Amino acid sequence: MTETRVKTDDLSGVRLLTLSRPEKKNAFDVTQAEQLWAAIEAADADDAVRVIAVTAEGDYFTGGADITIFRDFASLDPDSVKQVAGLYEPLRACTKPTVAILQGHCVGMGVTMLPSFDLVYAADHVTFTTPFVKIGLVQEYGSSHTLPRLIGLQRAKELLLRATPLDAQTAADWGLVTRLFPAATLREEALKIATELAGNPPGAVAQAKRLLDVGVMASFDEACRAEDDVLATRYGSPENVAAVTAILSRKKKA
Repeated sequence: MTETRVKTDDLSGVRLLTLSRPEKKNAFDVTQAEQLWAAIEAADADDAVRVIAVTAEGDYFTGGADITIFRDFASLDPDSVKQVAGLYEPLRACTKPTVAILQGHCVGMGVTMLPSFDLVYAADHVTFTTPFVKIGLVQEYGSSHTLPRLIGLQRAKELLLRATPLDAQTAADWGLVTRLFPAATLREEALKIATELAGNPPGAVAQAKRLLDVGVMASFDEACRAEDDVLATRYGSPENVAAVTAILSRKKKA
């Protein structure tokens, strides 16, 4: 029987996925990658789920890729590497907001996957390390594209080429992390935000998220046209009518 590496909880419209391999620093092997991939896709397909949050047990969010993947270099299976490194695909394809709750340290792919989340909240003691070049490898997860866009080219180069730990405050200052919280309150504060997101009209949230993801790659004019096309479908939509009616009703009561 396959060991459960990803625990699932439902909390007021938030699907909380917890990496549960603390004895291995939640390092990703093929099994854990496949389980998280499947859990994200299942949550995205579930109409009762509005927001998907990912956290972990123990001192590490993840220690990166499990070293066993690289142990036998002579018979390294390229498909296994692609299965682990391809985890960004369901994250980036997800139509619902994704939130990373970093209770522990992030190493390797634990850092390069972060730009694929919509929001990233971290405990203020967490460190971020990308040791690829130190072990003769290079970055993955499309981070050669996503990290420079998120934190700037020179900062991405310092992070990846120095391969030394980055402290939480610097990560937040650079924009790698959305917001920091004390470790004792991180989970509560992050889930509070996730629950607030879950309370917003899901159709509008999904389209706003998509416009941002597409717009960051587009020209200004292309982004404007995309927004206009979506707005034309949102005015008078059931979500729009319900929200405006509720606001007007509250004003009348006041």
